[in-house]
Amino acid sequence: MDSFDQKLSKNDGMTDSALLGSDPEFDTWLSRQLQFDEPYLDDDGFCEQVMAKLPAPSKRSEKRATRMQYAAVVAASAIVAWQFPFGEVLNEAVRQSVSLYSLVGAGLLASLAAMTGGILAARR
Repeated sequence: MDSFDQKLSKNDGMTDSALLGSDPEFDTWLSRQLQFDEPYLDDDGFCEQVMAKLPAPSKRSEKRATRMQYAAVVAASAIVAWQFPFGEVLNEAVRQSVSLYSLVGAGLLASLAAMTGGILAARR
């Protein structure tokens, strides 16, 4: 038995009923763990002063970030396209006599919409 199995076999408060969400003792333990009773440390505005002294992001770095987002979307799309079984889809489309142009067009529009949405979401 390796150390991972040994750690799992020890009773650390996580029983089967706790994992299923029906253990009141676990609920009590979890609520105690999630309570933050530490006092607030007043820094007398230090954090705000440090943040104000930081340089503003340059237009160049913003453009670089935008280019990196586009590159990430293109790379992810290429990986998906590489794994997608185009041959099987085209054979099935021909077998069912669906217009290939409509399938390709719908796929391209869906891909562009997803990429655009991802880029817009990342920029906000």
